Amino acid sequence: MTLVGLVADRKISWHAMPALVAGEKLTPFQHAAMVADTTNHICHWSSQGASYINADVTLAFSHPPIGYELGPRADDALAADGVSIDTATMYDRIGACVVISLSNADTLIDYTAPRR
Repeated sequence: MTLVGLVADRKISWHAMPALVAGEKLTPFQHAAMVADTTNHICHWSSQGASYINADVTLAFSHPPIGYELGPRADDALAADGVSIDTATMYDRIGACVVISLSNADTLIDYTAPRR
């Protein structure tokens, strides 16, 4: 088994998520949970796309989320045998997000393709 470190440089993103339910205001907790789901993309984004898909995500708070000003910063990604464990820190340092991802190299997500 070979472990591969995937995060060569730290990547950061900022997110403004839409409401979960039309007409209902998004809560700070809902926003944080939705942003946590982007950890995989932050940890695996490259010029070739993202070669892993989310299988699970855990978000741990050091305090309740305050407002909507947050986003993940890729900290680490370790992969072996098609499974990757990724970590990111939220912008406002509310906690850490850990994602377990599965290899999806045959169907890369191309971030440069036009949206339809």
